[in-house]
Amino acid sequence: MTPESDDKQPVRLSQVEFQELLHAKMRAAIQFTLVTILEEEVNALVGAPRYARTAQRRDQRNGFYTRDLVTTMGEIENLPVPRTRRGFRSQLFERYQRRQAALDTAISEMFVYGVSTTRVGEVVETLTGTHPSPSTVSRVFHTLEEEFQAWRTRPLLEHYLYAFADGTYFTVIYEDEGCKMPIIAVVGINPSGEREVLAFSVGERENQPAWEALLDDLKQRGVKQVDLWISDGHQAMLNAMEIKFPQPVRQRCVKHKMENVLSYIPTQQQAQVEPELKALFYQESRAQADQAWVAFCAKYGKVYPSAVECLNRDREACLAFYAFPKAHWKTIRTNNVIERLFNEVKRRSHKMASAFRNENSCLLMFFAVVRSLRFRRIAVPAK
Repeated sequence: MTPESDDKQPVRLSQVEFQELLHAKMRAAIQFTLVTILEEEVNALVGAPRYARTAQRRDQRNGFYTRDLVTTMGEIENLPVPRTRRGFRSQLFERYQRRQAALDTAISEMFVYGVSTTRVGEVVETLTGTHPSPSTVSRVFHTLEEEFQAWRTRPLLEHYLYAFADGTYFTVIYEDEGCKMPIIAVVGINPSGEREVLAFSVGERENQPAWEALLDDLKQRGVKQVDLWISDGHQAMLNAMEIKFPQPVRQRCVKHKMENVLSYIPTQQQAQVEPELKALFYQESRAQADQAWVAFCAKYGKVYPSAVECLNRDREACLAFYAFPKAHWKTIRTNNVIERLFNEVKRRSHKMASAFRNENSCLLMFFAVVRSLRFRRIAVPAK
């Protein structure tokens, strides 16, 4: 007897077809789940399941309306949302929301990481099948405004071990022309060794009133004591610190100081002098640093008098870090902590290849990057 042929051959799908089928199945599962949750919500609100007669009923169903919802698995069309006579509001999404909140978060984070608004739209289209416009991406990003306003007025601790202060510039459009907009900022390290950006605002680094206003803001939000301020040598900033947080010792960023000293030395001779200059800030103790300092000045005082004079102007400020725990010296002898923050914001914003449209967009980008960073904690010796 001739065996019957098996016509049920397995269907072979391409990778693209398989992905499309998988996404379709997942969208169907998501839709089923959403419909189920919506029904349970209505049951809880009404006080009775569909068609049930009960004395505990608090409302009456009133049909439904359909809406579309974009999810990470694609767009779910004609999702039935129940209505009631007294008005039903689902907890699943806002009344006029057209995308999942998680998707909006992803859009905002891509933008913060330096992806252009056009490219964000392309990525979202690949994931969901829908293409948000550049203006939509921008609107999503600006939903950070409310969080930013809460962040900039949050209370701060009374005591910080260290605070780093500096400023930088970003390009912002004013009157159809790109201009440099200054931002000044303070990063603190609390008694637990945790770093955080305490505040930032618009203001010239050389503008003393701007620095006084920023430091006043810190005091109004609770800061009373900073054990050591680390900064460069801008006199306006130093004057403001002296007024708002008077204390005998501040740390001068040794990286900037070395650059200043070397600027008085011919380029051809800098390679010889720089290692000896740098060694002043890498001694085992303050006593050894003082000895090295005297030896350096004696060696180069007559050859490079202007360089040595520049160095001696900030001796105490440059060596202040030696009075603090040795484990912290690497962190507190330079202003690298805050400069790395500025560089990270610029690295992400420069990918957009355009200036910020206004001050608010620049400040929001700065905040968005700040909230996405995870700073390393420093070890604090037990007392």
